[in-house]
Amino acid sequence: MKKFLALILAMCMVFALAACGQAAAPAAAPAQEAAPAQEAAPAEEAAPVEASGLIECDDMTWKYTCSCGDQTAWADFGRQFGAYVNERTTGNFAVDVYPQDQLVNGVQTEGIQGVIDGTIEISGHSNLIYSNFDQRLNVVSLPFIFDDYDEVDAILDGPGYDALAPIVEDLGLHLLGIGENGFRDITNSRQPFEKLEDLKGLKIRVAGASILNSTFEALGTNWSNANWSEVYTGLQTGTYEGQENPLTTAYASSISDVQKYCTLWTGVYDCVFFCVNQDLYDSLSPEMQALVDEAGAYCANQQRRVGREGDAEKGYLSLGEVVDAWTADGMTISELSDDAVAELKEATSGVAAEWVQQCVNLGFDQAEVENLVEIFSK
Repeated sequence: MKKFLALILAMCMVFALAACGQAAAPAAAPAQEAAPAQEAAPAEEAAPVEASGLIECDDMTWKYTCSCGDQTAWADFGRQFGAYVNERTTGNFAVDVYPQDQLVNGVQTEGIQGVIDGTIEISGHSNLIYSNFDQRLNVVSLPFIFDDYDEVDAILDGPGYDALAPIVEDLGLHLLGIGENGFRDITNSRQPFEKLEDLKGLKIRVAGASILNSTFEALGTNWSNANWSEVYTGLQTGTYEGQENPLTTAYASSISDVQKYCTLWTGVYDCVFFCVNQDLYDSLSPEMQALVDEAGAYCANQQRRVGREGDAEKGYLSLGEVVDAWTADGMTISELSDDAVAELKEATSGVAAEWVQQCVNLGFDQAEVENLVEIFSK
């Protein structure tokens, strides 16, 4: 039937004068709180594949786990990936999506472990979670290594990808693509954060990663770690005065109800690794491997792009729309001056060396880790 439909659609294309496409979903951060390749057209936009051009493939269903909820681009990655591959194969290829790591009772590290073990086929998790398996992957989240999203793309679509892929694959995974969680902006209820002094003693909850602990220690905050599910109540009661997260995560959790101020900065960034079990990948034909890589790269890049631009059809806000919505709610939104950024960079300038030493203490080669820092600091 698939071959027949492909042939009919191909014939229709001869007479078509125009075509339209559909955008993918945006990125949303995990409830607990990210590869380049040539861009290929998504399944719904691509010209129909001739029956003779379909790749031989047995019927198969893969399980996909991710940290985020179902109505997010992280979950959409699995759906889009399945549709992309299915459109181009002779067999019925399907992906069952399990958001919020449902297969492993919501434990993100267990979601990754499931793919390593082969009980789950593919997944999407932040580098901050991956650091539980290899601390070197937190190089992405060193303070102030990116000035903007253009720099993010230049690194993650080039030398950064080349440096990170072997580390991920040493875990028994094949890297399909690097998506995005985003810059982790700061909100608080005490005062506008416009300079280093404004952070001194701030009771802020930060995600439980050593690189973040070191960064917010250097900034002089009174930081602590807690499960994301506890943070809203903690902000209500004053246990915390602030929190740090990508805008989409904070917005989805109604943070504007319990926070008065938000500062947009580029101090900390984290990405999403979309991976497939290595043994499973190795068992595929070379043609299927190429297709899987193509699909993963395209869907990861879509997740990153639409996370910034939003998707009106799916009700996902762009980063700018989140800012507008919070402003309408009465929240004060600040951006840092160049002088303030320089001050913050100076305050956190020792974090990279501290992180390198932590990696060395874990048994990693110092020169290799320092080279990672250099790649991401260019």
